[in-house]
Amino acid sequence: MWSPSRLSHHLDRMQRRDLIRRDACVEGRGTDVVLTPHGLAAIEAAAPDHVTTVRRAFIDRLTPADLAALSQLSRTVLDGLAEGL
Repeated sequence: MWSPSRLSHHLDRMQRRDLIRRDACVEGRGTDVVLTPHGLAAIEAAAPDHVTTVRRAFIDRLTPADLAALSQLSRTVLDGLAEGL
């Protein structure tokens, strides 16, 4: 829900930090945003803490019945997306 300008500024900052690079889009006028090796390393470094936080704040608070319901709802949504809405 970001404006194109805000997204562009955010990508500028990420590019200055060598997290991403911008490549010309082969299929049009746009730009492809590509994760750099440094960007991948940053994600890999953040992942364990992120997973722990999500588990503690979300998954661990749900009962087995809640998780089963969430799984069914997710499948329904993903099936709809696979069908192209």
